[in-house]
Amino acid sequence: MQIKKKEGLSSYKKRWIFLKTIIPIAVIIQEGYFNKINAMKSIPDHMLGEIIVDQDKIGLIVNRVAKNIYYSRDYIDNVPILLCLREGAVPFFNDLKRELDLLHFAYDSAEISAKSYKGTKSSGTVEITSYSGPPLQNRSVIIVEDVIDSSTTIIAIFKYLASMGVCHQNICTLLFKEKPENSEWRKTGLDDFNGYPEIRYVGIFISDQFIVGYGLDYRNFGRDCKDIRVLTPQGQVWVDAQFKNQ
Repeated sequence: MQIKKKEGLSSYKKRWIFLKTIIPIAVIIQEGYFNKINAMKSIPDHMLGEIIVDQDKIGLIVNRVAKNIYYSRDYIDNVPILLCLREGAVPFFNDLKRELDLLHFAYDSAEISAKSYKGTKSSGTVEITSYSGPPLQNRSVIIVEDVIDSSTTIIAIFKYLASMGVCHQNICTLLFKEKPENSEWRKTGLDDFNGYPEIRYVGIFISDQFIVGYGLDYRNFGRDCKDIRVLTPQGQVWVDAQFKNQ
């Protein structure tokens, strides 16, 4: 007697085919959603001023900073925590980690969120909103910052880390704004000035202008610009209008 095989697919195969079909669609929808969000947060090119640091130069700066960290004697027998200050420092942080990985430099990753900016001026007060990473007790920490504009945010983070038992901390910043209130800090070699944490690694010094791009933003607009550029007054007005309509 010949047994006739059942026709059709097993429920397992059906589920597998369904997943193979639906997952790419979900990915496309998600990518489309985030692309739309990013497009909404872009600033028109004619609203932006001069390029302060272009994409190629950013890459060279990140490479140099990574090598400075790698060759530091502080971390020969000491694995530091690389602490990203969200959201602005995320692109710099990710690129810096990539360069350090190529150098086989050992580190742990962490993220911290601090709220200080309201518009184009610092609000004067800082709130530490979250920390995600390994325990900080008795660890060395490199704070990765996008720009040193004032000491407000840095002091708040410095105090927070000290309260958590960090044994040593310094700062790695992509940009340092040369402002009157920062002049004495720079004259001391950025070394523990008036109780400020040491800025050990600086990518580039820039003039005091409001800038966007490479993670830097104004009201969450402009982060997606690949170059670091000046935000014009017209651009600020345009962003203000978009922000109010959200």
